[in-house]
Amino acid sequence: MKTTWLASLLLVTIFWGAVLGLVVTYLGGAMVEALTATPIVREPLKAMAVGIILAVMSGLLVTTHH
Repeated sequence: MKTTWLASLLLVTIFWGAVLGLVVTYLGGAMVEALTATPIVREPLKAMAVGIILAVMSGLLVTTHH
């Protein structure tokens, strides 16, 4: 039972990490373009990868300290 819960938690964490990475990339890029008037090349795959890594690391940090 615990492994199924852990697997589903990991999948949810990966999904929301990817979504958050994309949102931050596009909103941050739009804000920088508006403030500096310079076009920015957005890289969605790198943004999703960073978001997933950060989400998994923070999830591990929370679970090990509880």
